[in-house]
Amino acid sequence: MRSLKRVFGGPKVGTDVTQEVPIMEIEDVHSARATSELEPIYVKSMELRSLIDVQEVADELRIGNIMVLEISTLMNQDPDELKRAIDQLKGICQAIGGDVGRLTESKVIATPRFVNIQFKRA
Repeated sequence: MRSLKRVFGGPKVGTDVTQEVPIMEIEDVHSARATSELEPIYVKSMELRSLIDVQEVADELRIGNIMVLEISTLMNQDPDELKRAIDQLKGICQAIGGDVGRLTESKVIATPRFVNIQFKRA
């Protein structure tokens, strides 16, 4: 026991042990960080009416939200513009690591990074 006291330097005679051991205050950063790091992911729906709406969808995807798009209005008004909008949406999703898929005849889903769509096998 004496050899351990020599190695680790036990308290000297006449000194107060509490003065030798520094006291550190530990902040509970884990709980504060956990609440600020986890942002909710929303599933949002909107009507895709023109190419201009693709920018709003892109913004939502970049912040991590999932978008369900109603395309019937654009499909009925201008199928060529719908094709351009979907092509832009595919490019955006590919660039951010997301995915695009058709849910129904008039609904499309676009997902952000880390959310993949598993397509039904034919």
